[in-house]
Amino acid sequence: MLTLPPKGFARSVNKHNVDASICCDWIEACALFGEGEASGSDVVDILRENEIYETQGFAWELVNDAFLAIRERKRVLGDGYPLRVQAGTRVVSDATWQDFAPYAFCLALSLSKAYPNWSHAFGVDFGPQGKLFEDLTAEAVAATFSGWEVHQTGWSATEPNLIAGIVRNVAERIGEATGEVRRWSAKRAKEAGLDLLCFRPFADGRAGLPTMLFQCASGKDWRSKLHQPEIRVWTKIVSFTIEPQKALAMPFALNHDDFRYHANVVNGLLLDRDRLLTPGQANRDWISDGLRDRMRAWVGSRIATLPVAA
Repeated sequence: MLTLPPKGFARSVNKHNVDASICCDWIEACALFGEGEASGSDVVDILRENEIYETQGFAWELVNDAFLAIRERKRVLGDGYPLRVQAGTRVVSDATWQDFAPYAFCLALSLSKAYPNWSHAFGVDFGPQGKLFEDLTAEAVAATFSGWEVHQTGWSATEPNLIAGIVRNVAERIGEATGEVRRWSAKRAKEAGLDLLCFRPFADGRAGLPTMLFQCASGKDWRSKLHQPEIRVWTKIVSFTIEPQKALAMPFALNHDDFRYHANVVNGLLLDRDRLLTPGQANRDWISDGLRDRMRAWVGSRIATLPVAA
């Protein structure tokens, strides 16, 4: 078992003061990255040893809720989900994490919330994980939206000189004209940040295509990106015939209430972990071999130092 995360767990006597998403991620990680299973009794013991709960019965309420979430995730993700609840008392993995690279990658990214010191030990260069997550999102969106085209833009807020070329490329792909690029892009580069362009082409070659502008948020600061890309900026730098839709992808799993709230804030398509990885429902080998190998290497280097309970 992994040690109890230092974040998300507060003393719970008459009320559960535990972040349910962090708890579920922790249990999943114990089973997937550990010895292949996590028993409810072991989870309860750790919770009581760390004085989060006093009684077994109240601690089991939390564990049973987590098991329900895991059962639901299995129903939603099907063959792409590596875990199952066995006999209502334990979570078990039917294969190694390497066989479920997309899920293992997203789960490992999510553990940055639970184990901040572990995450900080890898430094502040988030470029590699960001590129991996962007590549995963591109393949997931292409698999989810059959007939749509997906293009990575190469947008960088730190290199505004490249923005004009990126905007021109976006406009050409969807058959639209560029707008006031110089006036808006350099000053608002962060807000305009666009990772993926997704659109549905038609053979007639006319403009007015259904279009989604994606932001890929791989870090725990994803809430700061809920308003990116800023549609008001993009409608200034590209003369869209019809307004595009904003979209945000993240590796974190949200419960129903959190999902509804944040989807409303995004005012567009929100892909959390459960929605992003739906291409694996019927085929867990849906990603390209190259991306799978890169994710395995990244995950392997990270989970090797996860804190293990004595």
